[in-house]
Amino acid sequence: MKHEAWHVSSAVVSVIPGRMPAVLNALSGHRNVEVHGRDERRIVVTIEGRSSGELGQKLSEINLIDGVLGANMVFEHAEKAE
Repeated sequence: MKHEAWHVSSAVVSVIPGRMPAVLNALSGHRNVEVHGRDERRIVVTIEGRSSGELGQKLSEINLIDGVLGANMVFEHAEKAE
């Protein structure tokens, strides 16, 4: 029997000056993405999904948000689903 895993990663999103409100608004529309903190130029988020590939896809989508300079994964953890 195959056991599914649940993956969680953290990422830092660098934002163009003046674009923070628009980027935060765009992030709020992404499923399984949660904002945990920010300063004037960076946002810390977590991304959840069923695979590393799913997390990578979401990170790529975040990189394409207008106003984002770059989104970089910092940490990833996976656990077997109960």
